Amino acid sequence: MSMIKHLIDNFHLEDIKNEKHSSVFFEHENYDLFILRMPQIQNNQIIFVSTAFVITDEGYYHYDKESQSFINLIDMKGFYKYLDRYIDNTLKIIAQNFDEIEIIEDSFYEGNTINNFNKQWFVYKNNFVRINRVLFKAVEVIADLIEKYKQEDDYLERNFEDIEEHLQRAYRNSGLLLEKLDAIYNFHLTQNNEQMNKTVYILTLLSGIFLPLNLIVGFFGMNTTSLPFTIDAGGTFNVISLLLGVGIVATVLTYFIKRN
Repeated sequence: MSMIKHLIDNFHLEDIKNEKHSSVFFEHENYDLFILRMPQIQNNQIIFVSTAFVITDEGYYHYDKESQSFINLIDMKGFYKYLDRYIDNTLKIIAQNFDEIEIIEDSFYEGNTINNFNKQWFVYKNNFVRINRVLFKAVEVIADLIEKYKQEDDYLERNFEDIEEHLQRAYRNSGLLLEKLDAIYNFHLTQNNEQMNKTVYILTLLSGIFLPLNLIVGFFGMNTTSLPFTIDAGGTFNVISLLLGVGIVATVLTYFIKRN
């Protein structure tokens, strides 16, 4: 494998070792370099890993970052099987998140309360914006690979188009999940706005009832002479009756305004 390492350009070797390198397909006079960046699950979090492949006349090689060595995939079939498992893992990640987001969506439509919704939504949104961007580049790169090699081996043309379809499906599903997340957030925002409007509406009705009462209480609370009912023995009762009467009139008027 050391011969493969010495064959590779130093700049390309840096790209191969770079764990954050984007998906790309390079053509060199001695080899072709294929780097595929895909999402993976690590410690229950989505991370993005770049995997490099070197294709020569002698074989197909995968660079293992842990051992820092090139693994011989033997032939085209070995190359295909490795990529197939790698991409199927991405489909599983998206399918799992799809189910989780649908559970949240169904809970909303059933009227259930979701704790820490904004935090959950932000995590999903952030993950799938990145996944969608990474998969878009991966679809372009796998198309370049197929275009380069499809004339040389029917096996690659048939089976790698299946891989390309899986990648495109993963890309489409990630875009669909982004649309779902936006729809869920808009629904959540609409619910909150409706609840706030109801609260403001109730406060407005209460204000319409108690504002006249506050005016009357404020009037009789002034420290001035010649106020009505101050001399009468039943003045307090008369004021209470006036407040009740105004309250009833305000309530009736508010009811008819609401009804109309």
